[in-house]
Amino acid sequence: MHATDLSPSAVARAEREARAMHVSLTTGVADMRMLDWQVPGTFHVVMSCDNAMAHLLEDSDLDDAAHAMASRLVPGGLLVASLRDHSALLEKRPRFTAERVLDTPLGRRVLFQVWDWAVDERQYTVRQFILRQESGVWHTTEHTGVYRLLQPVELEQALTKAGLVDPRWYTPEETGFNQPLITARKP
Repeated sequence: MHATDLSPSAVARAEREARAMHVSLTTGVADMRMLDWQVPGTFHVVMSCDNAMAHLLEDSDLDDAAHAMASRLVPGGLLVASLRDHSALLEKRPRFTAERVLDTPLGRRVLFQVWDWAVDERQYTVRQFILRQESGVWHTTEHTGVYRLLQPVELEQALTKAGLVDPRWYTPEETGFNQPLITARKP
């Protein structure tokens, strides 16, 4: 198993968590649009989950990622990707998420998100706020991500254009995963 992410800190976290769970894997920093030259070898399964492909704001980026991921598959290999249900999000257009309060050995943490919607309904910005209590003093950190309201048909078309076949969608009820999943095969 080989795990990659664009963020070096996310890769370092994956390494720490794998060690803690006694899981053997290799890691690397890579951009999903450039896997074809940043990650050597081929795999039976390539996964892009947790709405990662919605970070690809332009059609050309989505096409590049689909081609790069398809290039890392062995013949008969399976691509698995997940997306938030953007149609349901557009209906509700949430502005914030409820807070989560975590008591940890390092102190209390409060997490919540503020969502801003683009007027054209093609993108939304998520601001993740983390409040940390350390020695009785509160500190705030903000992380911002911009997402495309990527529709299932757009992802399906990109995967097909990349040469993958038999795209199939699965609901959270079918898989137990919190987001809809799509699979497609390399012929």
